[in-house]
Amino acid sequence: MLMFKTVEEASQRWITEGKAYKDKLNNWLDIIYIDKKQPETSCPEETRKDMAPYVLDQIIAFNEQGKQEELRRLFPPDNDPMDWNGIAACVSQATILPDNRLIVTVGEWHQEQYMYIINGNDYVMLDNIFMFGKSADKKYFAKAYPDKIEITEGWDGPVIKTLAPPKSYGEKYATVKDGLADLSLTDFGIHQLVVFPSGQRIAMATAVGIFIIDDSGSTLIETENKEAEEEGYTFRHDYPHIDVSPDEKYIIVGSQSSSHLLLEEIDGVWTTVATVEPRSSYPNLAKFNYKVKDKGGVNDGPQVLLCSCHFGGSASLSLPIKNVTPGFEASGYDADDTLNYVDTRKWVFSAANYTWGYALGTNDGYIWFKGIDGAQHGYLYVGGTVMDMEFDQKKLVVASYSGQVIIYDCDPLFPDNQIFRSVDNKAEKRPDHYSITNTAYKDVKRYLFFKGQHPKIW
Repeated sequence: MLMFKTVEEASQRWITEGKAYKDKLNNWLDIIYIDKKQPETSCPEETRKDMAPYVLDQIIAFNEQGKQEELRRLFPPDNDPMDWNGIAACVSQATILPDNRLIVTVGEWHQEQYMYIINGNDYVMLDNIFMFGKSADKKYFAKAYPDKIEITEGWDGPVIKTLAPPKSYGEKYATVKDGLADLSLTDFGIHQLVVFPSGQRIAMATAVGIFIIDDSGSTLIETENKEAEEEGYTFRHDYPHIDVSPDEKYIIVGSQSSSHLLLEEIDGVWTTVATVEPRSSYPNLAKFNYKVKDKGGVNDGPQVLLCSCHFGGSASLSLPIKNVTPGFEASGYDADDTLNYVDTRKWVFSAANYTWGYALGTNDGYIWFKGIDGAQHGYLYVGGTVMDMEFDQKKLVVASYSGQVIIYDCDPLFPDNQIFRSVDNKAEKRPDHYSITNTAYKDVKRYLFFKGQHPKIW
């Protein structure tokens, strides 16, 4: 390990070389994304990777001493030089509450999961709750326990519903003694929990099925043609996903071998009203975006994002809700003009809504800001697969596979309230010396989750 005479000596190298590298890299990327040219020089390289073990020791030591602000001053957060392999615990969920507290879930759906409430530099590990869901407006939250799901009004408010896990796949499979009744909720492999806007029921996408759950029990939402063949049987789904429209009219569902399926509740039955063939191989994510306004354009207005994956051939479509007519069918593969084509390359793991489109959190460690028409607005490098993110007013909260929750702030914006750098504002000072981005977002606080340890603050 490198040795320095003083922490200040190490800090000076970290800051000096870090600023120089990021300036060169951001300027190099500006040539590509703003000037629309090819750089004449090779991509700049990080020079501080040999400092990673030393800086990791400082992160631990300064946290033990309660000197997190001094740590950030001496060693501004930066993922590029660090190696988190074997250290980091994946953070799968993060959301921000109105009082700026964070709710965080550590662990993926197939791992042991645990949760924290974080308030500034303080945190509390929660008992028994292993993951959460929320309504689109965060008026209601769902808290998953091994034996039940509670719906609360706000995070700290009263419990308004207590729902039991699904016990069977329903009448269609009544002759089969399925294995759901033997499972704890922790065994379902829950990928997503979504609370309906009314707070009266939840949507749940799991490895053993996709369900709508309310006081009367559970309803299986089938995305693929599967057959139950034996006692103790449970279905197996890859990439199960679901979302609920803000007006509670629709749900969007899918799984690895399905189409993108838009369902409407008609006479008490969830009925497919639109089928969209994916642009790429495997549907893996969907999200309603009702922030997009209908200004009379061909494909504008409220949307639903439809993501499918196959490595570098992944893709994201956006279906305008106003285009949905009885029996609607479309194909992203065939480039039907009833769809918007947001992206045709990135493997998307999470998304956040904006009035003009989406922030796409991808497996390359970037957030890509794309218009519904595919326009490339900007990028922000996070440094790990973006598992979850949320845009709340001017804050962007990001959870990553590399064991981090990062809070970004875009206040102030660039002139004329612009969030992205462009030819017109290219001369403006960058808001963050250590981020790889052409946006107004700056890193204001970072939480690190190492395996077997409580969060560290950077």
